[in-house]
Amino acid sequence: QVRGMATEKQLKERMVGTKNIEKITKSMKMVSAAKLRGDQNRLAAAIPFAKWTSPITGPEVDLETLDVSNFPAKNLFVVMTTDKGLCGGVNTILTRMTRAAVSKLDADGKKVDLFILGEKGRAQMRR
Repeated sequence: QVRGMATEKQLKERMVGTKNIEKITKSMKMVSAAKLRGDQNRLAAAIPFAKWTSPITGPEVDLETLDVSNFPAKNLFVVMTTDKGLCGGVNTILTRMTRAAVSKLDADGKKVDLFILGEKGRAQMRR
């Protein structure tokens, strides 16, 4: 099959196809911009919550080197996990860290109560 110059009809079809792709791309940009605005609004709404929780959570602690000898005899862990979404890794890490801390406290003879926020974390901790 020999390729020659495109006919006028083929050129028009190609031009129409290009215009359609252009319209689709423009629509996708608009959808992305709307989603970005929504995400920015949700982030702005979450900042006051993060500021409110930082005094409660305290400084970040490495559970591998956690010294439980200074903990009181009775402790409460509030674990915040997700209810939905693709956050399985976050919930798994939180569950693993919580179990490690609880086992350290149990080994030291300390009592631990758990208050788990979020259905996913609650389900993982039941297992």
